[in-house]
Formats: sequence, structure tokens, C-alpha cells
Amino acid sequence: MAAAGHLRHQAGGAVSDQRTTVYTDGACLGNPGPGGWAWAVPGGRWRSGAEARTTNQRMEISAALDAARSLPGRLDVVSDSTYVVNCFRDRWWQKWVANGWTGSGRQPVANRDLWEPLVDLYRAEAGRITFRWVKGHGVDPFNDLVDRLAVAAAQARVGGEGDQPPPAGFTEPAAGPPRRSRLPVPAAGPAGAPSAGRKLDAAVRLRSGVAADAEAVVRFWRLAGARPGATDDPGSVRALIDLDPEALILAEAGTELVGTLIAAFDGWRGHLHRLAVHPDRRRQGIALALVREGERRLRRRGAIRAGALVVSEDAPAARFWPAAGYLPQAHIRRHVKDLGPGA
Repeated sequence: MAAAGHLRHQAGGAVSDQRTTVYTDGACLGNPGPGGWAWAVPGGRWRSGAEARTTNQRMEISAALDAARSLPGRLDVVSDSTYVVNCFRDRWWQKWVANGWTGSGRQPVANRDLWEPLVDLYRAEAGRITFRWVKGHGVDPFNDLVDRLAVAAAQARVGGEGDQPPPAGFTEPAAGPPRRSRLPVPAAGPAGAPSAGRKLDAAVRLRSGVAADAEAVVRFWRLAGARPGATDDPGSVRALIDLDPEALILAEAGTELVGTLIAAFDGWRGHLHRLAVHPDRRRQGIALALVREGERRLRRRGAIRAGALVVSEDAPAARFWPAAGYLPQAHIRRHVKDLGPGA
């Protein structure tokens, strides 16, 4: 008999009690487009790969599949993809297998070439592989790490690997609170544009807004002097978060809200709204850090173009956005209509 705590027998074979946590993620620039996947063991091995033309869903599965193939023993696979996690949590795979790998409407299961080997590995040793969902984008530092690795692989069209934390630019975050962003900003432009070479203060961190933030966000927009709109109320903010939990990005210094941005994706293009910075914290890199984080989230979801709504009478904003790479389009004029409540 094996020593207690070393081996445990289950249906399908004997597997070690020692469980390795591995974070996985996928990214795609265009969806379909160039893609990348990555996995990393906190404090240990990591690996990433790339494909010239793929989809975000294929990259999410590829990350989990490569981790399951590469790492021995029991695995706790942590992913922000409900597509991957729910397949095993809700046992989609059992219906697929029973129906000869067909889904609803007797249509072939999408991405079967990746799902089938992953399901085979999952079934080979009962209990060897478990899947756990984590909210993406800044909530968990290791999820953030594999996200950056996957995006980098997609951008470079090539992956990498190592037995230690990733190389410069992808240093492993410390465990604990969400990673604090230290994003570089571009060279100085005209007054009101991003400051030269400045990094975001280490005391400022970026995170996704949640429903409980709605009232504080609306108050902050008034404090920051944002021009009021028909949707500037807590209910509308909560509705946005409910529809898209990644859209509202907040910048905080300690417990103080110092900046906001809405980065929304409609499946066609990215849209940036409500970029606002506390009056006492302007010209400190916060606005550009929010924009770059918004761009990162939009790219990860498949957006290849983004637009920003800029109040033409706001001189600092009119200087900031071109310096951040957003150029006005003289041949396009925005037309709007307030629909009001009800049907």
C-alpha cells in the first residue's frame, strides 16, 4: 500500500494526490485572425504557442490541451473561458460523445479536433484533471500573466516556453491583490497630451467595475466634469456591467476612484466612452493607462478597430486622443437619438 498522501486509487487508475495548478488562456487578433495560447504554473513552468489564422475559442481549448499533455500528475486547470470550463462542469462532452460528436440540430461539434483529445485525457484517469473558472482581466494575477503571454504569442506569431517565470516583460506577479499596472506612456506631445516617459504610479491599479461601483462611478463623472448623457445613472451603469462585465474599467489609488473608461465591443468594432480622470490626478499617465487597457481587452475579444467619442469643445481631450493614436474623421458626423424608457 502506498504511503498516505502519496497515491490514491480511483476508477480509471492510480493518480498522485499532489495537484498542480495551471492557468490557461487564449487570444485572437481579429477572431478569426492570428492567435496565441498560453499556460503557466505559478512559480514554475510556462509555455505558449501561436497560429496564423484561428479563433479565440480554439486558442482557449489549445491552451488547456497543451497543459494537459505537457504536465504530469493531477491538474487543476484555471481558465477565464466559460467555453472550456462549462464543457466539463456541465458535462457537455458526455452528450457529444453519446451523439457521435454532434451537437444541437445534429450539427458537428465545432473544434472537435481539439475537444476530442482533451476529453480523452480528461476521461483517461478519473479525477486527474479538474477545471475551475476565474474572472478575467485583473482579478487574478496569474490569469493576467497567461493573458499577456497569449496576446504576445499572437502578436509575434510565435510561442515560447521555460522552466522559470517568463522573461522580461512578463515577470510573474506576486500572489495576493490584483496586479498593479505600471504601463509606460509615449513621448510628450502638446500640452494636455500624455507626459513623456512617465509610468503609472505604482499606487494606482486598474480593475473591472462591478455593480456595487455604479453610484460612485456616476458621482465621479460629475466630479471629473464629464458632459452628462442620457445613460449617466446607476441603473444604466449596472445594466452595462450585467451585459458586459469587462466593459467598465476603473483606476484606483488605494480606495479612491481616480479614473474610468468604458471599452465596449459590439462584435463589429470597439467603442471607448467615458474616459474621465480626477481633476487632481491629471497628467500622471492614468488616462493613457486606461486607454491601453481598454485596447488590450478589445483586441483580446476580437476587435480590430476602435473609436472614441470626443467632445470637440474639450480642448485637453481634443489634444489627448490624437496623441494616443486616435485621429478625427472629418467625413463622418455622429447622429444620435435618445430612445427614452419603455418599449
